[in-house]
Amino acid sequence: MPVTYVPVVVTDVTAYTVKADNAGLVHYVPDLTATCTFTLPTPKAGLWFEFVYAGDAADAANWVITTGSNTYFFKGGLTFHDQDGDVVAPIDGNGSTNSKLTVNTPEPGTRIRVECANGTNWFLNGSVLSATVPAFADQ
Repeated sequence: MPVTYVPVVVTDVTAYTVKADNAGLVHYVPDLTATCTFTLPTPKAGLWFEFVYAGDAADAANWVITTGSNTYFFKGGLTFHDQDGDVVAPIDGNGSTNSKLTVNTPEPGTRIRVECANGTNWFLNGSVLSATVPAFADQ
């Protein structure tokens, strides 16, 4: 019997708990009406999630992706693409405590992958298209 791939379609909410059971699935994020905080599950080696902006124009709201604790922080980084094309730059956190990522008003083409390879940290990869550079912070 063939395996069926069923992506996760996130609804327009302000808080979304990412389920470990949805590991390996793409999460399609709509044009939101308010900032949404995506809380990742406790890290476990092998878990990964992708978040894709599914709107047709720049979102008026932000995404906040959080590990829930500075104990579990982000490593790796993203490529930032300015909306008018004059800036393409790598961005990353401090690699030791930054456990919150704010993606300001994402545009179509924004795709972020978070994965856990070591059971402790979340590794980032992907691209953010926006007028504003994403920001890393502690809890």
